[in-house]
Amino acid sequence: MNLDRILGQHHIKEKIYNSITNKSFPQSKILVDRDGYGGLNLAIEIAKSLLENDSSFQGDIYDHPDLHFSFPSFASIKDDENVYSEWLSFLKENTFGDYQKWSSYIGNTVSQGSIKVSEVEKVQKKSSLKSYLGGNKVFVFWGAETMMPQTSNKLLKILEEPPVNTYFILITSSIQAILPTIISRCQISNLSPINKVDHTNYIKENFTGVDYNLVVNTSRGSVARSISYLDEESDSISHEKNFVECLRFAFLAKKSKAAVLDLTKWSEKLASISRDQQKDFLSYCSYLIREAMLISYSSKNLGSFSSNTDFKIDKLSPFVHSSNLIEIISLIEDCNYSISRNVNSKIVFTNFAITLTKLINKEEI
Repeated sequence: MNLDRILGQHHIKEKIYNSITNKSFPQSKILVDRDGYGGLNLAIEIAKSLLENDSSFQGDIYDHPDLHFSFPSFASIKDDENVYSEWLSFLKENTFGDYQKWSSYIGNTVSQGSIKVSEVEKVQKKSSLKSYLGGNKVFVFWGAETMMPQTSNKLLKILEEPPVNTYFILITSSIQAILPTIISRCQISNLSPINKVDHTNYIKENFTGVDYNLVVNTSRGSVARSISYLDEESDSISHEKNFVECLRFAFLAKKSKAAVLDLTKWSEKLASISRDQQKDFLSYCSYLIREAMLISYSSKNLGSFSSNTDFKIDKLSPFVHSSNLIEIISLIEDCNYSISRNVNSKIVFTNFAITLTKLINKEEI
């Protein structure tokens, strides 16, 4: 297990390494990777260590005959052996890839992905067989939160009595979406945001000619997000700039009707970026509101905000309080859901801008 290949996660990676070395690594493991902190990369390093005793295999770990990946598939894409080959190609290029990147890579445009019952049936059959090389077998489930109840129950039967020398690693962005009975049979490790030093070094080693501070600060510890930003135009990653602009118009609208037109133009601008960027913008809004709330309640030491535009979040904090906090968060979540359901984004962001204007100007009772 190459600890140097695992970004951050200093609180868990040495413990995992020691458990593998001492042959006490659990047969069923859940890695909770809430926001692209490198769960897939960590799972691959674990798999390498569990399979490294198979000295007869000299090829790429992704092609190891005793390593199998399960991942979300889509109704719009024919599920056959070519999909698994596509997955391996994606994996080799995107160790820190996320759900949206995989969806785009495979050519999905309409359907929601999930790990299906048929996939777990394949795993059930493979896990019952002897390993190809006489050592361990490792099954990695990426996007485990996408399993439907029927799929989860099928997997549960395997985890209840796992075959000897067989390991299951589940990677999920939401532990709440995992069946409680599955959770009870797994050891859980929670991944943390990547610290700025490790994150910046990674970006510098792999990308040139970019604003490292902008990318790292805006990514909020998510390597997957920083890479997605670098795949986009540089202007699209400054969510802070867009949100601050909306706030400025929102405060002006209280005194000037002309600002309402500015909010409409702002909505049109947000509607012109990709849906993935729109959802990420809304996620960033939620983050900023949380940071402002912490300051409002004298808990600034718990925050992690670092501005890219000299925005003073202390000036926003008095306007985020008990009388509007829940409504603002609900507004952001509703807009995120609407974007996910392909609602007209211009309508969504017009509603967002106008409603936020009302809420941010609401006085605390």
